[in-house]
Amino acid sequence: MKARNFLLLLSVCLLLAVGQAYAGYIAPPAGYTVQETAFPIPYAWSVYGFDVLPSGDFVAYIDQDIVEVSRTGDISAPLYSFGGSIYGSFVKVHGDTIYFGESSNGTIWSMGLDGSNPTTLGTIGNNYDLEFNSAGQAFVSANPGWAGQKLFYFDGTGDEVVTGLSGYSGPLAFDSSDNLLYGTAYAAEGDSILRFDDEMIAGAIGGDPLTQDDGQVLASIDAPSDMALDVSGNIYFTSGSILYRLPNGSSSAESFATSTYYLTTLRCTASDGSFHMLVNGVTSGGNDLGVLSTLTPVPEPGSLLGLVVLLGLSGPVMLRVKRMR
Repeated sequence: MKARNFLLLLSVCLLLAVGQAYAGYIAPPAGYTVQETAFPIPYAWSVYGFDVLPSGDFVAYIDQDIVEVSRTGDISAPLYSFGGSIYGSFVKVHGDTIYFGESSNGTIWSMGLDGSNPTTLGTIGNNYDLEFNSAGQAFVSANPGWAGQKLFYFDGTGDEVVTGLSGYSGPLAFDSSDNLLYGTAYAAEGDSILRFDDEMIAGAIGGDPLTQDDGQVLASIDAPSDMALDVSGNIYFTSGSILYRLPNGSSSAESFATSTYYLTTLRCTASDGSFHMLVNGVTSGGNDLGVLSTLTPVPEPGSLLGLVVLLGLSGPVMLRVKRMR
């Protein structure tokens, strides 16, 4: 029994240490494990974005194709192909539909999870990101004609809800109250996360657009690539080689996870608190790789120790049962 209990305790210690060990392309924070999905790509930086499918696998924008990527790195035949060089901007899974955009011509598309019924929804030049609120309304950040940053309510045509934003296009997100969050990118006056209240956004649909000054500055940050929220309302964003966290209610962002490569697209899965990131610029053996890294929280130490106690007690209990028989 002593040997059995020792092995159980050793297993728990190993589980607790997993989140602190560096594995692959991202150094996870304490309490998280990392899983890397690597796959060959035509050339460096040819993965434009991804999202998580209901199955748990990924849908990725690789060069001119939208493909499914399994957790083991197997790539499907194209779900959709543009048939020529294109600069992709985003891929977003919403319900049973995949949405994707490209900034070469500015078109925004939708199709089924299996690639069925690809449809052009409309055009917004230099589109960058798309996000849905809880009512299913779509919003897009873009810089049409390089005439300045704007946020659009996208119903097929595009209605400006926020205009006069400085810098390049940035990422969008919605909090649990449907307030719209926007991360400015390379703005002359410095970058920040802005919050536009849901009522302000609703009033701007079909009405006068808001300006950057109408947004509340939540924090000053480094120029973000993508942004997501967890179920507790904490804001996460990728910038350079760092995944940052802005705790709910705080005005100061902190480093959460780091890489030696560039982190771009970011997704958070609410059901298990995991984060998924696109790691760009990876090469191995002279070959270019796309890498999707998943950070998943390990069980709390208390629950693991409780498991050990239960398992440790199960031995004597089973012995008593056998003796009673």
